Amino acid sequence: MTLLIGKRYEPILAQSLACQGIEVLWLPDNKDVDPRLAGHADLSVFVSDGRVVAAKGIYPSIVNFLTNRGYTVTKAQREQGPVYPRDAGLCVCAMGEYTIYDPATIDPAVMPLLCGRPVHVNQGYARCAAAIVDDHSIITSDAGVSRAAKNAGMDVLLIEPGHIDLDGYDYGFIGGASFKINSNTVAFTGNLDGHPDEGRIYDFLAAHGQKALILTDRPIFDIGGAIALP
Repeated sequence: MTLLIGKRYEPILAQSLACQGIEVLWLPDNKDVDPRLAGHADLSVFVSDGRVVAAKGIYPSIVNFLTNRGYTVTKAQREQGPVYPRDAGLCVCAMGEYTIYDPATIDPAVMPLLCGRPVHVNQGYARCAAAIVDDHSIITSDAGVSRAAKNAGMDVLLIEPGHIDLDGYDYGFIGGASFKINSNTVAFTGNLDGHPDEGRIYDFLAAHGQKALILTDRPIFDIGGAIALP
């Protein structure tokens, strides 16, 4: 497996991921978004079935790497900016037969790549707000995302907001602090010891045949997730 992760997190996560046999393309900071979020992969790249949409702020630096591997890379159409929702055009949660996104913020270049049943939400950071457990299950602290996903037939664990570190902000999101590394494992950036829903999260994972991999001994923190290259 190859994952796309912000380069600023390489010193923290590289060793743990290498031990799992995972190759990582460390993405440069996206100069067009808030500096605190510049290393968040879910604001810079969207991937679907061998096709990639890259934010203008990182496009030149990754296009050769991806095209040499057979991916078709398209530049995002909209200019990003440092204030939400101008940074959220690529933050789309595509999983199995569902795609969770905000129609008001999605970049037009992503629309032709969408497949599966659309789940419309009023949360531009849809990818960051939803931790993917399997093709039909998520964990989220966003009540609106939870409600829309349940209405679409998904299985959802709604957890308490907060308790996830994000430098410069009051808190981050569970989807930005976790990512799938194989069909039955969800990796978390840090431990869940201080999270009030720790037990419920582990129970939900187990109920769906998933196990947790804790990558560091730090409290769980938001990195903008990791984007898998299929």
